[in-house]
Amino acid sequence: MDSWSDDSEESGYEYSSGGSPIKIPATIEDPNYSGVDDEAMVMCEHGQPAKRHVCFEGISTGRTFIACGLDEASSCGVVQWVDEEWPEHLQNALHKLWLLYEDCQRANRMACLEHSSLVHNLTSQKNKLQETYEKLVEDVNNLLDTQDNIPKENEVQQGEHEEITPPLDNNISALKEQLGAMDAENKELKQKVDQLKSIQVAQGNVIRNLMFAHLKEKEKLSTERRNLEFHIADLVKASDKNKRKLKDIKDICDEE
Repeated sequence: MDSWSDDSEESGYEYSSGGSPIKIPATIEDPNYSGVDDEAMVMCEHGQPAKRHVCFEGISTGRTFIACGLDEASSCGVVQWVDEEWPEHLQNALHKLWLLYEDCQRANRMACLEHSSLVHNLTSQKNKLQETYEKLVEDVNNLLDTQDNIPKENEVQQGEHEEITPPLDNNISALKEQLGAMDAENKELKQKVDQLKSIQVAQGNVIRNLMFAHLKEKEKLSTERRNLEFHIADLVKASDKNKRKLKDIKDICDEE
C-alpha cells in the first residue's frame, strides 16, 4: 500500500523533510523492488533520483522505502517510506524474532570465544609438552652416546664403567617412563582438540538451522502480508462495485 502524498503526485518531485536525515536501515535484495525509482521521480536532498530498497531490520522488516542513491558517507538517508507502518501485533512479532536472533548470535559468539580460548590453552600446553618431549629425547640420545664412548682400557676403568653404568641405566629408564607419560598426555590433548572441533561443527549446524528457520518465518510473514494486501484489494473492489450498484439504483429511483 503506497503512502505517496497528493503534493508529490502533482509536482513529480519530493524531498526529505527538514531536520536530521533518517539513517538507511539494513536492507535485503528484492528483484521485484530495486534500482532507481523512475516512475515516481522521487529525488533526495542532493537532487539525485532516489533508489528503491526493502528493509531488513527491526520492526520495519519487509517495508519498502526510497533512499538516497549515494554511498554511505555522502548519503542523506531515507527519503520516504512507501509502505505504511505494520500493525502493532506484527511489529511485536518482528521485534521478538529479532531479539531471539540477537540473543542467539550473542550466545554463539560467547561460546566460540570460550572454545577458542580453550583451544589456545590446549595448543600452548601441547607445544610445551612437545618441547619437553624433544628435550628428553635429546638427553636420552646424549646419555646413550656417552655410554657408548666410555673407554674400556683397563680393569680400573672397567670397574669405573661398571659403577657408572647402573646410574645411567636408571636414568634411561626414568626418561623412558617420562616419555611414555608425555605420549599419553599428547594423546589426551589430541582427543580434547578433536572433541572441540566436533562441538564447533555442531554449533555451525545449529546456527545454519536457526538462520533457515528465521528465513522461513520471514517468508511466511511476507506471504501473509501479500495475502492480506490481496484481500484488502478485493474488499476495495467489492466496495466500489457496491457503490456503483447503489448509485445506479438511486439514479433509477430519481428518474421515477
